[in-house]
Amino acid sequence: MKNLQQFVRKLQRLISGNVIVNTDEYTIYEGIAEKIPEIQEHHIVNHGNHEWANGDIHVNGCENRNGFIRSYLRRYRGVSKKHLQGYLDYLALLLNEKEQWFTNILSDDLGI
Repeated sequence: MKNLQQFVRKLQRLISGNVIVNTDEYTIYEGIAEKIPEIQEHHIVNHGNHEWANGDIHVNGCENRNGFIRSYLRRYRGVSKKHLQGYLDYLALLLNEKEQWFTNILSDDLGI
């Protein structure tokens, strides 16, 4: 729960407005909105009752990202847990800074 709380706080700096969390019925998410004050709403899709979406409430975006990340990491033929965050940070840099990623790496590392 602590890691999730830190993640939500990082997201809060990048977005404006309310944080709304959509999850499946897995018990680890129970009470998440009460434990993490940054979360305004928590919606649940009950896969156990064969519910895959309820209007705008679904977890397809998460499942899609998981598949995308697995495909990206496959090219490296194995990534240790120790270095996984570095690979994901690099992917985020490529996706968010399409044209200027190389300049951003140099400016961050060299203080330019």
